[in-house]
Amino acid sequence: MSDSLRSAYDDVYRGKTPGRQELRLDRWPRDRLEGCARFAPPGQRVLDVGCGNGKLLYNLRHKFDELCGVEFSGARVEVATAALEGLNGDIREGNIEGRLAWDDAWFDVIVLSDVIEHVVNLWPAMEEITRLLRPGGHVVISTPNIASLRSRLLLLRGIFPSSKPEEGFKLRTDTELHDGGHVHYFTFAMLDRMFGRYGYSEVKRYGIGRFGRLHDLRPTLLSSACLVVAQR
Repeated sequence: MSDSLRSAYDDVYRGKTPGRQELRLDRWPRDRLEGCARFAPPGQRVLDVGCGNGKLLYNLRHKFDELCGVEFSGARVEVATAALEGLNGDIREGNIEGRLAWDDAWFDVIVLSDVIEHVVNLWPAMEEITRLLRPGGHVVISTPNIASLRSRLLLLRGIFPSSKPEEGFKLRTDTELHDGGHVHYFTFAMLDRMFGRYGYSEVKRYGIGRFGRLHDLRPTLLSSACLVVAQR
């Protein structure tokens, strides 16, 4: 990716507070972080792709012995590293679209929490994820559901169903990207096909949101996010 894109992410996230806050995991998930933390199967090593301020990894510390993260933004690497102080953490700067420094089949679980929609070259990223994941391991993905009821109603009104206000043009800094840098949009069915292309054996769907388990009754329509757990 370009230096200007890296600079845009650094401007938005520099100086953020390390994510050492506890998530509510005693209820049906209300948001993407709660969902990924709850539904990620336990194991020895986890990789959080686009780990942000480290909050998700911090909340996975009871499920995994080694907490690893990769961030495109150097500013976020510093914040996530601070969040895992005193834990067995390893946060590196890198891009999932290229080859990362970890060995083949190194991870039991790989998580992408509202990240895949930012990935420019999807297929090289999926190839790298599959390389890093051990046979039988799991990938956990959350991403906005472009086919949610809200999105469908907005389209009927002629409004682009972005995940940001004002059709994606409300920016926090002068360098921030349209719709927060989203370059792809997904449905549950699209994620099923994507994992099928790489031979994953099972894909479980979950609906999440502020009304709890209600969103899981028909996640394709009622969940604002697509949350899936796929097994290699």
